[in-house]
Amino acid sequence: MSGFSSFFSSVSNSAKQMAQQVSENVKPMADKVKAQAASIDTSKVSSAVSQVGQTASEAFSQARMAAEPQLAQARESAMHAREQAVNLASQQAKQFSKANAKSLLHAKASFGVPLDVVSFRTKNYMHTEVAQVPAILDTLLAFLEHAEPSEPMHVLLVTQAKADAVKPFIKALDTDINAVDMAACKDVHVVATALRHWLVELPEPLLSYNAYDPFINAGYGG
Repeated sequence: MSGFSSFFSSVSNSAKQMAQQVSENVKPMADKVKAQAASIDTSKVSSAVSQVGQTASEAFSQARMAAEPQLAQARESAMHAREQAVNLASQQAKQFSKANAKSLLHAKASFGVPLDVVSFRTKNYMHTEVAQVPAILDTLLAFLEHAEPSEPMHVLLVTQAKADAVKPFIKALDTDINAVDMAACKDVHVVATALRHWLVELPEPLLSYNAYDPFINAGYGG
């Protein structure tokens, strides 16, 4: 038992000596690090940090000032586009409202009436409405094809006939197209002008708003 105590005491003394030696070896290094830390000028560090912050703030302010004209222009463009969209929607709503009212009051009207209305005026043997080329379009195109005008169609459509001849012709077509004697019409320019008026007065163009983008994309090969 006394031998074990002697061995334990010897080991303990050796450990203490080793710890003391390690402490003595580390102390100079610790003092050196402490001296270096004490030599650092914290005011310079603080000044550098402050300068970096100020530079960043100035850069942000400059970037904001440079972008402000573009942001203002973008806001103005967005507001203008919104106003145009609202105005266009309002105009279209008014046109559809007037067109629907006209088609309800005058079942045979052709001018200013939606295409889906003038296209479904023919009934089959089951008394079901079927879509067909509008009678007004079929009649005017057939006349122009048989008349063999000297000018090509794209020239006819931009040539304005005399108003005193066009107005009564359009009125007759709009009252009852089946009652109009096309054979009595001798001026192809009157018929072409009436066709242009019909196209212009459509509440929605032949190339409808919903199909516009797909057609444009198809034209570009998209």
